[in-house]
Amino acid sequence: MAATSGTIRVGIAFGFEPAAIADFRSISADLDLRITDRADQAGIDEIALDDLDGLIGRSLPTEGSRTPSLRWLQVLSAGVEYLVGDGLEWPTGVELTNARGAYATPIAQYTIGAILRVAERVDLRRDRQLLQSWSDGPEDALLGEQVRGRTLVIVGYGGIGREIARLAAAHGLRVLAVKADPTVQADDSFRVPGTGDPDGSIPERFVGIDELRSIARDADYISVTLPLTARTRGVVSREVLAALPAHAWIINTGRGPVIDEAALAELLADRRIGGAVLDVFSEEPLPSSSPFWRLPNVVITPHVSGASSEALGGLVAENLRRFVGGEPLLNRVDPARGY
Repeated sequence: MAATSGTIRVGIAFGFEPAAIADFRSISADLDLRITDRADQAGIDEIALDDLDGLIGRSLPTEGSRTPSLRWLQVLSAGVEYLVGDGLEWPTGVELTNARGAYATPIAQYTIGAILRVAERVDLRRDRQLLQSWSDGPEDALLGEQVRGRTLVIVGYGGIGREIARLAAAHGLRVLAVKADPTVQADDSFRVPGTGDPDGSIPERFVGIDELRSIARDADYISVTLPLTARTRGVVSREVLAALPAHAWIINTGRGPVIDEAALAELLADRRIGGAVLDVFSEEPLPSSSPFWRLPNVVITPHVSGASSEALGGLVAENLRRFVGGEPLLNRVDPARGY
């Protein structure tokens, strides 16, 4: 991206903290920021004037003709399926970047917390506490299970998957990675310094998505962090789920439609897999009719694993600096691939 002389106008439709806004303003005297705390479409349209060069927010303006100078959209989510999925066309000349890596630390913490919750039988111990008795059942029922030496399959080895791997390795878990192109093991996306696995050295093995069913047989835990694209929709299929060992647990923090939810509910109900920790669903909020609510081996949370991220401001600041200086932006998205 070539540097632009003169004033560069960028709109921000998000409620960043004052300290973050101050950091953005300090990047360049040539940077003119137009800011609204409204993160909805109305907020975006409010600041979408005809001389806008860049936009930081959830989506493009409603009327693209209002912003003929727009060259860059920085979205504040990792997933962009709502912008480029299902046949949507991306405007020529507008570079799209996402927030890949900005939510890695909270989602990795959520995932490792889920694994430890299962291994330490936290829910069973809590149930016994409420009964005011430890003796209802086998003597060893409340004993935790060591995770060291167990196998974690990470389906989607991007920024989030790499931070999950780092924390998993610290707990002694064996890590196997599944990614779209397993020959590309390094990653240059945004990350918080000291986190993640940028050179891809942690996994014992990398495989492609077409080998997911085979590698699922090795999983004690399987973490799904895939974005939703035409290729990933339903990729954790009935066949993949059926290949999991009977004790395996699945944790989904990616997108609901990546998993065959009907098959997952059936296998969970029949105890053909150990259980699931689910933060995302095909329909959100999850309707009361969903069988997941009633399954005792399922933990449900309302899409909160990445609800906050202190790193988001750092990513935006770095891409603002690069945009003003005409340098390549971080986390560029290929609209044709959807990630």
